[in-house]
Amino acid sequence: MTPTPAPAAALRSDATALDAVAALLGPGPGEAGAGATRTYVVIPSPRAPRYILPVAGRHARGARLRPAARASREVLNRLVIGPALRVGAGHLLPGKLRVPDGTAAGPGLRRHLATLLGQDDVDLAVALGAPRPNRKPVIQVIGADGSTVAWVKVGVDPHTDALVAHEIDALRHHVPAAPVVAPEVLASGEWQGHPLLALGHLPMTEATGDLPLTAAAAQALAGPLTDEGATTGRWWKQLRATADETDPGGPLDRLLDRLEETLGDRVWRFGTWHGDLAPWNATWEGDRLHVWDWERAGGPVPLGLDVVHNRFQVAMLRDGADLAAARSEIARRELPTLSALGYDEDEAPLVVTAYLATLRARYALDERLGPLGPGSRIAAAIDADPTIGAGGPA
Repeated sequence: MTPTPAPAAALRSDATALDAVAALLGPGPGEAGAGATRTYVVIPSPRAPRYILPVAGRHARGARLRPAARASREVLNRLVIGPALRVGAGHLLPGKLRVPDGTAAGPGLRRHLATLLGQDDVDLAVALGAPRPNRKPVIQVIGADGSTVAWVKVGVDPHTDALVAHEIDALRHHVPAAPVVAPEVLASGEWQGHPLLALGHLPMTEATGDLPLTAAAAQALAGPLTDEGATTGRWWKQLRATADETDPGGPLDRLLDRLEETLGDRVWRFGTWHGDLAPWNATWEGDRLHVWDWERAGGPVPLGLDVVHNRFQVAMLRDGADLAAARSEIARRELPTLSALGYDEDEAPLVVTAYLATLRARYALDERLGPLGPGSRIAAAIDADPTIGAGGPA
């Protein structure tokens, strides 16, 4: 396969994703035939690429397969793929991808990262996930001893370019307070015209089980707080602007109409949020919360939305819960934490609804770029429920 520049949005479809990743891993045009060729295995198959992993035993042993929400995928990862890589039998797995490594003068991505990170002997394990608008390679740089040298993100189109650039900015300028720990920025730059971010490895115990989130952690994520009118401040104006931009009079607009009446003249505390806090993006290591994947960080948003997102994503993506049941359960279960953050008891359902409006606004922007993947079911459920945002119980 001779890599050529990947077209925008090529990773949003499994039909074109593998060619796009091969182009990204290889050297630039005119250098594709130079240098040795490296072999990778595509998991679970070239038709549905989720991982692209090295087959050489000493690097393959260190490849990390993230916990899968689907039980069948988790069994495959842990009982078949993981053991095969650890014993150096990755070459026996079907579905190979061969990528030119380039030369010192015209390097492929592996060579480029080795130079950037000051490591001579590294290989790459690439995680892609399911097709969705923000799909891009998340690359584990693995040393000869199987240790993780760095984690790297590379944009592949204007949308993901913006996400990677935003994460670079967030991690350079927003240092969370204890107990939250963010990864160190090792390097940033460009690859094939797209932003590239290399992060230090955080000790992590990834899981899909529950992640307990304390009020202290939520406050650390939020940073400095401001008091703003819930329906007159910057958060609300941004939601309304998104609705006007994406679908005036549509489901998001109608949700906001209901919510505006319910929130009334409340004044809440606002800060930043991680934007995608969940058990697969954070882990407690002792008394420190190690958090990665900061590309959605921003604000201002109502204090505590990270608390709701953490529970909501597990309920909907892992457990397949009904939206109405998830809303009421999260309001009940997180009431002590939200109370510790300063909310009255009757405001917990409103914070959950504020989160749903914020999430739906994100989806409204993303769905213009293509199918939302796992988020499609959530967006449809929010749109179909006319009680969201209305007065009364969650």
